[in-house]
Amino acid sequence: MARGVDADQVEGLDEEFLFHLERGSDLLARGDAEGARDALERALELRSHDPKVLGPLGQANYRLGKYDAAIVAWQRLVDESPAEPAARVNLGLAFLRAKRQSQAVRQLEIALDLNPDHKKAMGYLGLALLESGDPQRAREWFRKAGSDQLVAKCDELLGAAAGTAHAAPAVAGAGAIPVDVEDEAPAPEPFPEGASSTQASEQAPHEPEDSARPEPVEGRAESRGPIQDLVSFAVAQTLAVPEDEPFAVVEGYLAVRVRSDLRTRLAGVLAVRGVVEAEPEVKRFRGRPTEKPFGEGPERLHRLRGDALLLFAPGKRRFTPLRLGDSAFLREEALFALEEPIAFENGRVPSASEAELNLVHLRGRGAVLVVGVGAPRALEVVSGAPLRLPMEALLGWVGALTPRLVPLVEGAGDATAVELAGDGTVLVDPGAAGGEGT
Repeated sequence: MARGVDADQVEGLDEEFLFHLERGSDLLARGDAEGARDALERALELRSHDPKVLGPLGQANYRLGKYDAAIVAWQRLVDESPAEPAARVNLGLAFLRAKRQSQAVRQLEIALDLNPDHKKAMGYLGLALLESGDPQRAREWFRKAGSDQLVAKCDELLGAAAGTAHAAPAVAGAGAIPVDVEDEAPAPEPFPEGASSTQASEQAPHEPEDSARPEPVEGRAESRGPIQDLVSFAVAQTLAVPEDEPFAVVEGYLAVRVRSDLRTRLAGVLAVRGVVEAEPEVKRFRGRPTEKPFGEGPERLHRLRGDALLLFAPGKRRFTPLRLGDSAFLREEALFALEEPIAFENGRVPSASEAELNLVHLRGRGAVLVVGVGAPRALEVVSGAPLRLPMEALLGWVGALTPRLVPLVEGAGDATAVELAGDGTVLVDPGAAGGEGT
């Protein structure tokens, strides 16, 4: 039996969240992965960072073969519990099944730094290395995992490479040796602990006695084993920041890379590597700069120049890098950063009350960074059916839409909402509308 959700362990969660969480966990235990995914996604909309949702949601997507979706859920679980090896094993396995071997190798190596005796991580790392064309290193991990048949497979590949005149040298990094290990790989479906082990693949890496077949394990933050070596811990916690992107979110942290001019807010800067200069930015109306500051204090937009990497702590924010292809409107508070090729112009939508909507019109091609509370969602707007949403839930839109400020529901209070009419697509932040717990 899969472990259920104990209401006492979910103290303080609202009833709707608890309902969807329990329903999703129950459906997952009964084998209804699709139904479980739908229920858990609804729970995630209510609490976007709750590990009680992220773990089973990853398993539901994994069982459906939606490996990229499983990666998203488990990456967020790793962000929440970066020192938990089980969470990284899950993420590594999802990368492995998605044929993203280099990322699988990194996560599994970190898992083994955190828990050097993790047999599943050893076996999965061997498979990732074997699929990457490195049977020499794969063999060593299969040996440690106790998988004699996969050790023999590596010996066969290494022997064939050594005996072929034009074969690539059988050493790590010397060139890929074509190999399909699908038959040798464990059937990588998450399987509840305590289930029958008769379904395990005969050629799967050896597992501890309390495991079923090789599978993702539930990520729970807990202390295991002896105190870690400082150097090993530092290696495991090193953030791998992409070199070729201006904005990247790595394990929840935001990395902003400055190589020429770039505009960003500076709230939450954790570290700066390199040399950079900042100039406060002002608002622009009708194509001309004004004297009005674009934001206040650390939330003010700055133009950065230099060659540097800025690392931001996420706090309760959620960053979403997007690539702009032509034109878009964003709510001013939702724009965190943008590349220099993109031009911007400020605007506002007034109302009869004191409320007003501050907007930024972006034009050009390049990367922009949107900030909110929860995971952004998109809603379509069609002619004849205007869309209303709370002003703080609006991130932005693309398309031919006209905004105005109105009550959210006529006759049901004076809550200020944005109405968008026309044809286009709206980005919304469910968390900012009160759809996520605090």
